[in-house]
Amino acid sequence: MLTYTHSVPTANDSLPLQNITQPRSRIVGGSPAPPGSWPWLVNLQLDGGLMCGGVLVDSSWVVTAAHCFVTTGQPLKYPEQSVMKSFNPKTFNNDIALVELTSPVVLSEHVTPVCLPSGMEPPTGSPCLVAGWGSLYEDGPSADVVMEAKVPLLPQSTCKSALGKELVTNTMLCAGYLSGGIDSCQGDSGGPLIYQDRISGRFQLHGITSWGDGCGEKGKPGVYTRVSAFSDWIQAEIQSEFQPTNHKIIF
Repeated sequence: MLTYTHSVPTANDSLPLQNITQPRSRIVGGSPAPPGSWPWLVNLQLDGGLMCGGVLVDSSWVVTAAHCFVTTGQPLKYPEQSVMKSFNPKTFNNDIALVELTSPVVLSEHVTPVCLPSGMEPPTGSPCLVAGWGSLYEDGPSADVVMEAKVPLLPQSTCKSALGKELVTNTMLCAGYLSGGIDSCQGDSGGPLIYQDRISGRFQLHGITSWGDGCGEKGKPGVYTRVSAFSDWIQAEIQSEFQPTNHKIIF
């Protein structure tokens, strides 16, 4: 059974790939997040264990990473309806998925959807926040609190130079420090990269934690799915009239 929960997970992500596009999202070099500061951050659990992180974008919908539901090219076996089959588990291109909950969550001050991106892309260098149930170092144990870290957006040219132009597509973006030390990492893929709009003050979901080469290593920034490339698709699915009889998982 796939469940949505705000409980604190301790299990690690179990879907490693044998190349540098490794699932990510434990926070390296971060700090504990203040209570209630991430009201849209969720974890998706499979049979009681952490499967992936996710982001609440509506009372009934969670956005996460598509690779959470695919291993060696095969979907995990639970109810799903696939309407977007372009995710490539080898390259992580189009690494995004929607999960519709069986019943809406009760919204409150501490349980609130995040805004989807709108308008122009944030300028290069803009500070963003990443979060997850994380470790302070690569291959370390998971923490029992939400960890957060601030990372700047990087130019696409820098991202491609650092990781390989053939690996970084237009549906991806990079954030982090080329000097290393602060980054997301393995363990809780699907978590958010959040940008606070300077004009409206709203927190926007700019990226979904996707993959990387190591954790916090010099010259190796983290890679995130570019949510703005999928905003129209997300909104269309949320507004669709389809009523599932069980969990609806869309790639």
